[in-house]
Amino acid sequence: LFRSPRDFRVELLDRADNEFAVHSSKAVGEPPFFLGAAVLFAINKAVQARREDLGAGDAYLPMRAPATPERVRMHCRDAIADDAVRALGRDPATWQANGSY
Repeated sequence: LFRSPRDFRVELLDRADNEFAVHSSKAVGEPPFFLGAAVLFAINKAVQARREDLGAGDAYLPMRAPATPERVRMHCRDAIADDAVRALGRDPATWQANGSY
């Protein structure tokens, strides 16, 4: 795991003029949005590691945003989640969590 500070604060430059920027941007709008995607990818990797530990294979696992706690749990496959998937008549080893939960 990588280390990150517990308290991470960002401030924008006040009145920093840039005549060459599009619509007065300061090149800070896109990187914070992209960093949010890194969290989704990290959760996806953690879920894949859990599935490999369970013997569910190392196949690519598509995970859609948002990574809600419910969706992550269903992807991780615990006994209760597996029972719920079997109740749907599906195989827990190949079932993919989706929907709006």
